[in-house]
This record gives sequence, structure tokens and C-alpha cells, in this order.
Amino acid sequence: MDIFFRNRRFIRITTIIFLIFTCHVSSGQSRYNPSALFPALPLLPAGNEYRTATGEPGPAYWQNQSDYVIDATLDDQQNLIKGIVTISYTNNSPQALSSLWVQLDQNVYKKNSRGILSGLFQYKNPDEEVKDGGFEIEAVKNNTGDITYDVYDTRMKLSLSEPLKKGQKLTFRIHYSYRFPVNYKNADFQVNRTDILPSQNGNIYAVAQWYPRMCVLDDVEGWNTLPYLGNGEFYLDFGNFQVNITLPSSYLVEASGDLMNPEEVLTPVQLKRWQSAKESSERVFIRSAKEVLEASSRPAKPTCTWKFRMDRTRDFAWTASKSFIWEASGFRLGDGKSVMGSSLYPVESEKRNSWSRSAEYIKFTLQYFSRKWFAYPFNKAVNVASNLDGMEYPGMVFCSAKDTGNMYWAVVNHELGHTWFPMVVGSNERKYAWMDEGFNLFIDNMATKEFNKGEFIGYAEIDMPVTALFADTIVPILTRPDVIPGNQVYPIQYQKVAYLLALLRNEILGADRFDHAFRKYIRDWAYKHPTPWDFFRSMNASAGEDLTWFWKSVFMENFKLDQRIAKVENAAKNKTLITIENIERAAMPLVVDITYVNGSHEQRSFPVEIWENSASYTFAANKNEVVSKVVIDPGQVYPDVNRGNNEYELKR
Repeated sequence: MDIFFRNRRFIRITTIIFLIFTCHVSSGQSRYNPSALFPALPLLPAGNEYRTATGEPGPAYWQNQSDYVIDATLDDQQNLIKGIVTISYTNNSPQALSSLWVQLDQNVYKKNSRGILSGLFQYKNPDEEVKDGGFEIEAVKNNTGDITYDVYDTRMKLSLSEPLKKGQKLTFRIHYSYRFPVNYKNADFQVNRTDILPSQNGNIYAVAQWYPRMCVLDDVEGWNTLPYLGNGEFYLDFGNFQVNITLPSSYLVEASGDLMNPEEVLTPVQLKRWQSAKESSERVFIRSAKEVLEASSRPAKPTCTWKFRMDRTRDFAWTASKSFIWEASGFRLGDGKSVMGSSLYPVESEKRNSWSRSAEYIKFTLQYFSRKWFAYPFNKAVNVASNLDGMEYPGMVFCSAKDTGNMYWAVVNHELGHTWFPMVVGSNERKYAWMDEGFNLFIDNMATKEFNKGEFIGYAEIDMPVTALFADTIVPILTRPDVIPGNQVYPIQYQKVAYLLALLRNEILGADRFDHAFRKYIRDWAYKHPTPWDFFRSMNASAGEDLTWFWKSVFMENFKLDQRIAKVENAAKNKTLITIENIERAAMPLVVDITYVNGSHEQRSFPVEIWENSASYTFAANKNEVVSKVVIDPGQVYPDVNRGNNEYELKR
């Protein structure tokens, strides 16, 4: 996610400059066309047996399963990962498969990768001469011998000797290695989702995108083989993981899954603390700050193999360091399930308004989102201090070791929020990043208001003015992430989507109606792969509304809203007639505040249907009194790009 928060101040300044002064405001003749937003024929594709017209998975919905057993070692002298990943791939699709496709994300670090050559995934210093990175594939084998493979940038094609039929499972092994991409002098990458953070007591390894992963085959686009360029994140199958990590025993390790052999990798003292932490509502230090440099805080043997297991998940990440303080505590969700929050950070991050509050933030976030939307699915949640400003994986997040105060809260809350989007609702981040980033920021904003009586403000410090989100230069939300200009990524994928969902919830549908529909969408598509069309149809069906006008104007297109007061016809003994015009191409409900000369007020609300056949709407005030003032949208909740024509005052 949050590579875009690395240079937060720069992003805010450049985005405001880029957007604010390129917002075209119409005057005069209306550009509004009712038939574009209220068509007779549906804009969404027809439902079918895989994906229904009501936005639910159909009776024939299918998805393939990818199960992984990974045996890996970390060579901390060469910063080298070496491993064997055994993949068991089950074909649930209707067709036989003559080939399989695998993602090799680390190959974006090769000097001539598409990501680097396109400029989307780049070195901080593009002129720096660096070593070639990426995966080294040593062999691909199954029980009958080698499998023929071809590597194309960040994808690998496996050619099968016999087609894999529906219902069949193929198990194969990939022998591979790669070096961490950060130790190339000053050639730091602008996109760092796997990295090393030096700390005063040792390196902190953030290990992600670290094994060959299956591409998704779905009923919408077949094999999803878009190259990994940097901005677009991930689209992954669900499956089960067994991961064994061998490295020097001086390291502490945490990972996405459940630790299966704590007695083999922890000291007797640490084992007791680890066990007690599961049931303790208070923080338990499995290793304290003063113990970090004590040799007795680690087992007296050359290496340890940490064994983890995680079921029904789409990915797996881990961390390792000699420098970790490790604390944990337990808490329960509303359904009674016990979860352990685990936090790992170096001594320099142990600050009162920073990592010392990690346990508090983990507990609140998981309890709040579980109660509000869908139960947290994993047995633990791990928060790791790193030089990633924020990145999410199932059951584990990497947050900045340097963040404090509001930003630390915002990043921890946001990264853990990704549990729901996309770790549970498995959308295609490579094409529709807004379905995880924007949805997540929307629920984050609600959580932030609830946490500790509104102690923090979330990402308000880098939010753009709402009108800037509809500038002429802005691309539509339904734009592929790698096509979105860098200074529009946060405003479009995050802020605009969160704003629009809040608008739909608070002003158009109402909280109860929206929340019911949103929960149903999450429940229906948990551990599945929805598209934007599934989301739109699901919300329409649950709310009992045709929201085509909404999806079309502000998701599929970047239409602006400009409602203006065209005429106020006062009459001494009759009701005043007020005419409002819709100048731009978007439509929204209309709210008007009316003040009479005697000082009384009335507020009128009109549904979006007033714009179904005309760009102009006239209504009568309720009283036979002269109107002294009219204001459109007095609460300024709608995204009107020109507030200058929203007010009328009687000239005296």
C-alpha cells in the first residue's frame, strides 16, 4: 500500500499544485445529459452463472487453489534468501490447462525489468550502476522430472507434459534464490516492499514477495499475467501454507502464520512469556529492551528453524532481526475468539507516542473492524518496525520504525485494515487498487473517529481539497494503477474512493442501509475474487436502488458536480419559486436552505431523480413569505466544484 506516503509533504504540495489550478468550472450553458446517467440499458455487464446480477457469486462460481510448502534459509552475510517452494495447484476451472503461470515479483529488481524501464519502479538514483537482482530459478520439478519453463520479466510460464484437467491437482517444486535489493550502495528503490532496515543492534529484514507465487486464473480474464511494475500490487489465489525458515539462532522471527514449534526456537523463559501473552490483556515482553544484547536471550545453538502454518490465506510474509524487542498480548473479539497481538521493534523505536502503543492500536483496530464488518480471521496480528512506511500481508504488517503520533496511528490502523480488503475480500489489486486502498481508507476514517474519543485525525494532513479530486486532469477511479500518474495515486485510489463511499453512506443511502449492504458484500465475497461490477451490483441489490448514476459519474468517469441557483422569483402574496440548474455532467441529490425576511428557515431535500429528464428544477418555497436567502448544500457535503453560485441574497 503505502509506498505513496514515503514523501508525504512532497506528495501533498505537488498534488495540490497539479490539481487545484486545473479544475475547469463551467458557466453558462449546462453540460448535463440525463440519459448518460439514467440509461434504459444497463451499464453493468449481465449476470451469469459465475457472477449473478445481484452481485453474489453464482452457483457455478469457481476459483483455483494454491497450497504452498516453503523451506527457506537466510544467509545474513550475503543477504541471500535460498529456498524450495512446493506448490500444489488445484484446477477447479471448467477447462483443462496445458500451461500454468507463476509470478516472479523479485524480477522487477533486474536492471532491464519492465518496471525500471517504464519508470514506474525506479531507483532513487536512476544513474546508479547496480548489480542485477531478482530471482535465480535453479530448477522446476515434479515427481516425474523437470518441467519446462520460460521466464518473461516478472512472469514464468510452466509448460505441462499433460493437461491438468478439472478437479486435478499438480504438485511441483521450484528451487530458487534471490538477494535483498537494498544493499546496492545508494541505489535505494522508490518502491520497497521487501527490504532491510539497519538499526543500532542489527538489521531488520522485511521479507515479502519472497517466493514464486501462482498467477490467478479466473472466469473474467483467464490468466491474470500483468507484469509487476510497482504501483499495482497483487492478485493471489487462496490456499494453505507451511513455511520453515532456517537462519542463525541469534535472530528472532515472526511471520504471518501460527508458530508451530515455539519450544525449539525460544528459550525456556521466552516460551513461558510467549504462552502467558496469549491470555494476558497486558503487554508481555517476550524479549525486553535490556535483554536485546544478552546472549542468553537466544538458544545456544548455531541455527534455528522456525516453523509456521497458515490456512485459507492468499500470501505469507515474515521478519527477522537480532535487534527486536518483542512484546505480545491477547484479547478477544466479539464472538469470543482469542487473538494475540505481536509487536517487534528496535530499542530506538520504543517511544511513548510510537511503538509503545502498538498493542493498543492492534487491539482496538481488530475489535472495531470485527464488530463493524466481519470477524478477524487469523489467530494473531503482527506489527513490525521497518523502513517500509506501511505494507500489509495476511496477519502481518510492516510499519515505519520512525513514525510517531498521528501518523503512526494512521499507518498501523490502515495496514491492519487491509485484513478485510484484500486479505479476506480478495480483489485484483493489480487492476483495481481502489477496491482495497479506498475501501480500507473508508473504514479507517470511521475507526479513527471512534478511537479514544477522536484522539487522532488519520491522513488529513495529506488529503486534498474535495474539489481537487474532480479536476479535469484527474483520471477516473476505474483506471489501472500503473496508468495513474504518481501524484494522483493517493487522491484517486485512496481519498476519493473513501470520500465517495462516505457520501453514499451518510447522505444518499443512510448509515443503516449502507452498512447492511457493505457487510453483505464482504460476507458474500470473503475468500473470493470480486470485480468492480460485482461490488456495484451487490450494493444496488442490497440497497434496492439503481445507483448507476453514482457509479457512472464518479467511479467510471470523472464527472464534476456544479449545482447553481438560476432564479429566485419572489412574490409578495404567493410562494417564492426557486430554480436550480445542474451545470456539470454529474448528478447528486439537492439540499437547499431557505431564509425568509422574517428570519424563519426551512431546509428542503430532493432526490437525485429530479435530474432524470432535465438540467433545471423549479420548486416553490413552503411559505407565503419573501425569501431573503437561498443556499445550496449548506453543509457542503456534496462535491460541488463552484460554491460561488450556490448562494442567493435578496438585494434591498
